[in-house]
Amino acid sequence: MTIEEKAGQVLLATWSGADPASVDAQISQIEDLHLGGVIVMGANVPTADGQGITEEAGAGGGASNVDVGAMRSQNDRVGAALSPGERSWSGIIGVDQEGGSVARLAEPLTVWPSAQTVGAADDPELTREAAAGMGAELAGLGFTMDFAPVADVTSPDDAVVQDRAYSDDPEIVSEQTVAAMSGLSDAGLISSPKHFPGHGSVSTDSHVGLPVQQTPVETLKDEDWAPFRAAVDAGAPTIMMGHIAVSDWTDQVPATLEPKAYQALREDLGFQGAVVTDALDMGALKDVVGPGRPVDSGVTTPAGAALQAGADLLVMPEDEAAAHADIVQAVESGAIPQQRLDDAAARVVAMQMSYDQAQESTPVEPAEPGSHQELAARFGG
Repeated sequence: MTIEEKAGQVLLATWSGADPASVDAQISQIEDLHLGGVIVMGANVPTADGQGITEEAGAGGGASNVDVGAMRSQNDRVGAALSPGERSWSGIIGVDQEGGSVARLAEPLTVWPSAQTVGAADDPELTREAAAGMGAELAGLGFTMDFAPVADVTSPDDAVVQDRAYSDDPEIVSEQTVAAMSGLSDAGLISSPKHFPGHGSVSTDSHVGLPVQQTPVETLKDEDWAPFRAAVDAGAPTIMMGHIAVSDWTDQVPATLEPKAYQALREDLGFQGAVVTDALDMGALKDVVGPGRPVDSGVTTPAGAALQAGADLLVMPEDEAAAHADIVQAVESGAIPQQRLDDAAARVVAMQMSYDQAQESTPVEPAEPGSHQELAARFGG
C-alpha cells in the first residue's frame, strides 16, 4: 500500500446527514482518502421522519423510529465503498451502542437498559446473552463494530460516565466488561472496551474540556485499570484510549496524544491489538496540537498526534482530509516514523481480516430489530 492508502486505513470518519446525497458525498470521501471505515452517529441514522440527532457536546444523541430498511441499505452502500475489489478485507462500520443513554439506534430495535442496571443484576451470563442480542441486531443491519462496553469504574467525582458504568467496584466492572465483550464477539462484532486510562474518576467531561487524573498511576493500576486488564486477558480485539490527562505523565496532554499511555497499555497490560482513539473532535483536544502548544512535534492535527503517540485507529477527526494530509506529510518529513504508520495500518487491517474470518463461525446469527425485548426486560429497572 502507498503512504496515502495506509493513512486512509487508520482513519474512521463520520459525516452529516442520512439522506442519499449525504451518503454519496461520504462514499466519495471514502474513495478519495482510502478510508478504513466510518462511524455512524445519530444524525446518520435514517428514520421514518428523516434522521436522528447528534449532540454537539456530549455522549448522547440517536434516533427513534429507525427506518431499518434504509439503515441496512445505507450500510450496504458504505460497506461496498470501503471494500473495493482490490481489497481482501471488509471496511469498518462502527456505532456507539451501549444501551441506556448512549444508543444511536432506538426502537424498533430492542431498547437496552443502562450499564448500571445491567451491573446491578450481577449476572455475567445474562450480560453476555444481552450483549450478543444487541450485537445480533446490529449485525443484521450491517454494522461490524460496536464501541462498547464501557470499562470505566464510576466514582463520586464522575462527570460524564455515571450510569454508563457497570459499578463503582472494579471487580464487578471487570466481570461485566468481559461478559459484554464476549457477547458482542458471539454475534460477530468487534468490541472496544473504553475509555483507558479510566473516565469514571475524573470531574471534567472530555467532550467539553480536558480531565486531569490526579490519582497516582500505581493506584490506577489496581483500580481504574483493572477492567481493562481483565478485557486484555480475555482477548479484547481493541481498547479505546480516552482523552484523560494523567498527572503522573503530564497534566496538559490527554492520554490519546501521550506516548506513556500507549506504553502503559502495551507493556503494563500486555495489549497487542488495535488501540482506538475516542472521537478526535472533542473539547479535550482543543488547542493542544501545533506550534507553541503542548504537542509541538511536527504534526498539525490531533489525528496526526495520536498516531505519532501510538494510536492505531483514529476516530472522527474534525476534518478528515486535513488529518489525512497531516499524516502523509508527517511520515514524509520523518515526524511520524514510517514504521509507526505501517504498524497501525497492519493492526487495523488484521483486525478486519479477523472479523471476516469470524463470520464463518459466529455462534449467534444476525437478528431482526426488536427481537430481544423479552431478554432486555429480564434486567428490570
